[in-house]
Amino acid sequence: MAAAAAIALLGGALIAVRDAGAQPSVALPPAEPGKVDLPASPPTEAPSPASSFDPFDPSPGPSEQDTAAASASPTVTSAFSPLQDVPEVCDLLPESLTAKLAPMSESAPGVAKDGYGAKRKDCMWMQKGFHMKNGYTLARSITVKVNVFPDLERARGDADSTWRLMRDMSGETSSVQEYGEMKDVSGLGDEAHAVYFEGTLRHNSVAWIFLLRGNATIEIRYNGADNKGRDLFGNKDSRPIPEEELLKGAEEIAGEVVKGLTG
Repeated sequence: MAAAAAIALLGGALIAVRDAGAQPSVALPPAEPGKVDLPASPPTEAPSPASSFDPFDPSPGPSEQDTAAASASPTVTSAFSPLQDVPEVCDLLPESLTAKLAPMSESAPGVAKDGYGAKRKDCMWMQKGFHMKNGYTLARSITVKVNVFPDLERARGDADSTWRLMRDMSGETSSVQEYGEMKDVSGLGDEAHAVYFEGTLRHNSVAWIFLLRGNATIEIRYNGADNKGRDLFGNKDSRPIPEEELLKGAEEIAGEVVKGLTG
């Protein structure tokens, strides 16, 4: 029953803004092009599950209990050098890649803020025009977030909390979304996993990757749908992007982000 309640919450239509500390949740404007309703979850820095969340950031973060458990676990190690600061995330993806995966998109910093022991920055590549093919608007968007923690243990706790949510979502169906199976992704850091999901009402799709690299966690979301006619926001005739295609694009994005972090 607890798992079912959690999935029902994830599929809810109410979305609130995260990364605002302990401020109350607020309702958001209509979804961006190519978005599905993202699962509701607490922010990575949230002290409790009741905290608000960022609609562009479905990942949860560790509660105080999660962080304490991570600190009590055996020493965490990594083959990657720790980051001292968060780079400008909008500079991490080359224009050649964003033009291919999200045509006619423009980048802009997101709403992520430092807090609760981590430095955070994000960026969104949102479509600004109608990229048409065979009578459909190919709506695509990208979001990337980088969180840098003061130590490996806190980064691992953040990642473990998010992966628990992915496992809970894996293979489930809510009133508005269908979730694919959680997948392992290799070659991106210490550990990485992905989940693909589709909106059952708006027929949009998202490939979501969350990875751990040293003292940093990185979140990638590649959103897409083919919308009939000149429509950026989706309609009843919209078509989700197949899982294999969307996950492949998300892995390309993640690879470039990791390469940018290594200099």
